[in-house]
Amino acid sequence: MVSKKVQSIKPSGVRAIFDMAQEDSINLGLGELDFRPPREVTEACKKALDSDSYRYGPTMGIPALREKIANKISRFNKDIKMSNVMITSSGTQAAMATFQTLFQEGDEVLVPDPGFVVYAPECTLCGADPVPYTMDDELNIDLEKIKESITKKTKGIVVNSPANPCGSVLTEEAFKTICDLAEDHNLWIISDEVYENFIYEGKHYSFNEYLDRSVVLNSFSKSFAVAGWRVGYLSAPDSIISEISKMQYHILACPPSPFQYALNDAFDCQEDFINEIFPILKKRRDLTTDLLNEIHGFSCIKPRGAFYAFPSYDIDIPSADLAVKLAHQGVLCSPGTAFGDAGEKHLRISYAASEDNIEKGIQIIKNFVENF
Repeated sequence: MVSKKVQSIKPSGVRAIFDMAQEDSINLGLGELDFRPPREVTEACKKALDSDSYRYGPTMGIPALREKIANKISRFNKDIKMSNVMITSSGTQAAMATFQTLFQEGDEVLVPDPGFVVYAPECTLCGADPVPYTMDDELNIDLEKIKESITKKTKGIVVNSPANPCGSVLTEEAFKTICDLAEDHNLWIISDEVYENFIYEGKHYSFNEYLDRSVVLNSFSKSFAVAGWRVGYLSAPDSIISEISKMQYHILACPPSPFQYALNDAFDCQEDFINEIFPILKKRRDLTTDLLNEIHGFSCIKPRGAFYAFPSYDIDIPSADLAVKLAHQGVLCSPGTAFGDAGEKHLRISYAASEDNIEKGIQIIKNFVENF
């Protein structure tokens, strides 16, 4: 006796590979930084655990942390205030609460393909139909495909920049076009900006600038290297944030208190931490792209953001099967189809790993595919 909605969604193709890991596997599959969090963060967590932070907190999160986030994102929109910010238990849960609030049976929501694994299933779970829009040859948003996909049933569009898995970064033209389409067709924009701090070429265009018709998702998982803490946040207009909060209450009551207090206390060290790791990640990106392009039959566009490469390949094997075979060889990477049908004949390679592991892992891939 399982609901048809749950039966209709597939397990994560990323997690399926991760679960195959052996003790000595080289993990180029998960988007989890291999850096330790800043010392200020871990010390603040110890302090929080010794305080009164084990109690229930507000459903929308502790006011002090919400205020700091509002001040940070007000650089995009001076009218944003604490009341526009809600703390969540991860960016993924923020997406779930938002989708459940805004969409329903019969709606259509445009989602990127390839795109992060949760977008389409979360449409399905709220009764809406996910309508994929594809990328162009450079793995950027294809604006014409988006325009062609809008119907009278379309209620929302999901945007992710910098993008997982493609590593693409929204251009100013694309940003303005999507804002215009949302205005013309009365659409909600759901903007996943978790990787906003990791742009190597280009500029971050945040839909916080256009908050009247947007919900912007974000997370501390990447900016503080605390993926396991599962703390994120969203910003939304006054007209709907109380409704999203109502849904959040019925999902988890309140986000985890100790981690909120820790992140609040250490909030100001976030910029220094990112400045420290950014050049390391950029160097890893260049190394990853160069090594992948040395593999016969592989082609890898240099990603402009996030920390993923999304190479295509020409050997005759589905990406899901290739990822399984590579896992048996000792290297974990994600099949392109975990991110949508348009991801076939691609792999997602995370360069959130050390240079040594990147070199060893890609060498395993090279040896396997060139002898396939």
